[in-house]
Amino acid sequence: MDAITIPAASIRPDDLLCNAFGSPCARVADVIGTEGSCVWVSAYTLGGDCWFPVTYDVGEDATVIREGLAITGRPSKTPIRAAATVAGVATAVALSVVLSMPADDDPSPRMTPAPYFSRTSSGVEPYRPTPEPRTTTHTNRGGVRKALAEKERIAAPSTTPTTRHPIPKPPADIRISFYRDCTGHAQECIDAGALTMYAGKILAGHNYDGYQWLSRVPVGRTVRVISGPLAGTYEVYGHLRVGRQGGSIPTFPGAPELVLQTCEGSGTGFSLLRRS
Repeated sequence: MDAITIPAASIRPDDLLCNAFGSPCARVADVIGTEGSCVWVSAYTLGGDCWFPVTYDVGEDATVIREGLAITGRPSKTPIRAAATVAGVATAVALSVVLSMPADDDPSPRMTPAPYFSRTSSGVEPYRPTPEPRTTTHTNRGGVRKALAEKERIAAPSTTPTTRHPIPKPPADIRISFYRDCTGHAQECIDAGALTMYAGKILAGHNYDGYQWLSRVPVGRTVRVISGPLAGTYEVYGHLRVGRQGGSIPTFPGAPELVLQTCEGSGTGFSLLRRS
């Protein structure tokens, strides 16, 4: 994601503060406010192990990277269908132009149809092969084959409905032992099939890579993160669903300390957790 320059007063929580070279160096935890001629920001290192204040002058610009909501569903086929439609229209237009060209302007060789040939007037009769009787012990044109009627039985159609494949349920004991910290480039890691950390507190994965359960962890369930910046024990207190994939990261109710994300249909679902 590209760095952007904004007024210091417009900094938001979870923005990535950048150094003079445009590389992220810290994540904003909270914007404390404006005091006198300064804007105070509380930030911590990308690894989450060190907190420190950052001060800007009022009117000063800040360089930040603002992460968007990662897409954790299947790619849309709309662009492909639109391209196919455009290509079909272009082909039809080109063909109509060729067919509408005057005959004198067409330099290609012309084919002259052969004179009309009448089979009746020529006396030529077409060849008609004489069918021979087919000899086989497996066919009885007078009725049903005896072998089928006596020994074989035609299977009756099954009335049992096709087995459905519901979304997998979360495991009883949820322990997350490995995930990738892909701050600033989350979509690349998610598309590679990895459980991915981004925006400081979100763990996300594609619903078709086995992470369908992330957004459906029941309220009250304990989730243990074994390692990394998010290590700790959490408890689910709620859920959120937005009717889109991608865009800006929504505002999560209740100030969660951990968010589990995956897509549901054309929308995105979240499980919201606090440390326990």
